[in-house]
Amino acid sequence: TLSEVDTAPTPMKELAFILGKFGWNTRFSDLTEEQVQTLIFGIQESKRLAAEIDIGKLEDTYYKSTGTWPSTSIPF
Repeated sequence: TLSEVDTAPTPMKELAFILGKFGWNTRFSDLTEEQVQTLIFGIQESKRLAAEIDIGKLEDTYYKSTGTWPSTSIPF
């Protein structure tokens, strides 16, 4: 609902919260499958990143980071 969108955390805050719970020294390669699912779910349930940052900039950053363009849109 609209009220849930208004109260959802920003993606960066949600990411920081979850990574803080895992421990800042934890490497991505050391995450369990459940932790990866938690991370993905938390980010998916947060506000859309495009609501915070211009979509063109996000697509450019995605391309610079991966060497490919997103298939339809930013996947998070």
